[in-house]
Amino acid sequence: MMKKPPKIFISYSHDSEEHKEWVLTLATKLVCDGVDVLLDQWDLPLGSNLTKFMEQGLTNSERVLVICTDNYNAKANIGTGGVGYEKNILTSELMVSQDSKKFIPCIRGVSGSVKTPICLASRTYIEFSNDIDFEDNYKFLLHELHDVPLKKKPKLGDNPFLLIDEEKSTVCDVEFPAGENSSTFFSERFAAAFPGVRGIEWFTEPSVAVERLRLLLKYPIKFAGYSPIWWWRDGDLHIDELTVLSSNTVQLGRQELIIDEVVAVNIGAYWQQFLYVKTSPSVPSCFFDISRIDAQIENWGYAYEEYADFNGVLIRREEYDDGAAVIDGKVVNLNGEAKLIEKFLTPYNFIIAPNDSPINNHIFDSRRVEVLNAILKQEMTVEDLAKEVLTLPKRNWK
Repeated sequence: MMKKPPKIFISYSHDSEEHKEWVLTLATKLVCDGVDVLLDQWDLPLGSNLTKFMEQGLTNSERVLVICTDNYNAKANIGTGGVGYEKNILTSELMVSQDSKKFIPCIRGVSGSVKTPICLASRTYIEFSNDIDFEDNYKFLLHELHDVPLKKKPKLGDNPFLLIDEEKSTVCDVEFPAGENSSTFFSERFAAAFPGVRGIEWFTEPSVAVERLRLLLKYPIKFAGYSPIWWWRDGDLHIDELTVLSSNTVQLGRQELIIDEVVAVNIGAYWQQFLYVKTSPSVPSCFFDISRIDAQIENWGYAYEEYADFNGVLIRREEYDDGAAVIDGKVVNLNGEAKLIEKFLTPYNFIIAPNDSPINNHIFDSRRVEVLNAILKQEMTVEDLAKEVLTLPKRNWK
C-alpha cells in the first residue's frame, strides 16, 4: 500500500509579483514531487472566503511552510492583514503543542539577524535566500516533507570494550555450525520465518513480507569463509546481511529494495525450498535519464540505476568509480567512503535459496532468467517456477 502524499499549506505575504511567482514555482515543484500543496494561487477562486481558507489550511494540513521575508515578519509581529490572522492561528496551535514540528520557516530574503517572526524564533528553519543553493535546500525540504531522512542514523553497534561470549567480535569470526550444510541451515531458517508453510504461500503485505525476510536473514548469516544463503537473478551472489530501512524497504548488499511481496515455496524436499521476492519500482534519482528505461527492459526485463551516497550527498556512479566527485563546485576525494546504491525503477524479482540449492546450476542459469522475466510479464507464475526447480538435480553437499 502506497503512503498517502503529505498535505501542506504555504503561508506567505504578497510582497511583489516576483515573490508570488517564486512561491508558485516552489509549490509547483513540490506537487510534481508528490506533495499535496494547498496554495491560494490555485485553491482560492474569486469570491471565496479568505479567512476560512486560511483557517482550514493552517489547521487541516500536516505541515505548514512559512515563507519568511522582511514584510511577512513585520506583519506577523504586529498582527496586521492576512499574515497577522494566520499568525494568531499558528500561535494558538503552538500553545497547545509546543513540541510541534508542523510549522517550517523558509527564509526568503530577510535582511535582519532575526530570520523569523517572534512566534517562530525558536524553530529551526531552512534557507532559500540564495538561489544558487536552491536545489540542495529543496532536496532537504522534500526529504523532510516525505518523512525520509536525508541522512540515516546508523545502526547502534556493540560496545567495543565488552567481551560477549555468545557473539564474537566480528561476523566473519563466527564458525558455521558443525554437521550442517547450507540446505539444512536454510531449512531451519525457513521454518522459523515461515512456520506452517506447506506448499506455496504468498505474503503480499509489504510490512509482513519485510518482517519475514528479517527473520529468514537474521544475524548471523555470514560465517568464517562461508555464506550459506544466496540470491539468484541474472547472476548469483551470497547474502551477508539484510538491513531493514523502513516498513517496506530493505537493503541487500548495495541494492535498496522496496518489497512488494514474498512467496515461500515448500513443495518438495527441504533442499528444494526457496523464496521468491518481488519488488516495487523506486523513484529515479536526478541523475537518471528516464528515456533509457525501455531499452533496459528490452535487454534485462527490468530497469535499474546506480549512484552513490557520500556523507549524505548523492554522486554519479562514474564519480564513485573515479574515487572523486565535484561537490559544490569543488573536486572532493571520496577516500573510499562513498556507498554504492542500486535501485530498480521497474518491478523486479529474484530468488533466495541455500548455496547448495539445485537452483545453483549453471545449466539452469539462462532458463531461470527467462522464467523470472516471464513472471514479471505475467506470462508465467511462481507455480511454474517451482515446478521447474523440482526437476533440477540435487547437488552434492560441500
